[in-house]
Amino acid sequence: MDVQVSDAAALATELDRLVLWLRREVPPTVSSSTVTALDRLAVEGPLRVTELAAREAMTQPGVTLLVNRMTAAGYARRVPDPTDGRATLVDITDGGRALLAERNAARARVLHRRLAQLDEDDRRLLTAALPALARLGRPEPTLDGNPVS
Repeated sequence: MDVQVSDAAALATELDRLVLWLRREVPPTVSSSTVTALDRLAVEGPLRVTELAAREAMTQPGVTLLVNRMTAAGYARRVPDPTDGRATLVDITDGGRALLAERNAARARVLHRRLAQLDEDDRRLLTAALPALARLGRPEPTLDGNPVS
């Protein structure tokens, strides 16, 4: 089955609308750049600042400031790079994982109330779509094995 551009556009619009609604219902406790960087570290593992900057489409100085804030808050830490003794990697901490987990739990509570308003067929369709949505949200590996998104 070929996916139509219009279907992809409609899906993008509705996913965006859902995310925006969730952001309004559960105001963030940290910046979106903090959340996306922590999520990337949780999924991909420790990264150099330069790698994190490239993958987050941010400048290196901007990511350095972000990492400094995340480190000061206990959400991330710098660790030695096992492949280069002169370099460090940024890694998520248990505190960072807890922050992401609480954020997801708060959104899940809000979403649960909204899902209860849908009929059973809609809830069943959404549940059936979860594996495909999870695959859509995973970074794509490149030829060198490093994820890109």
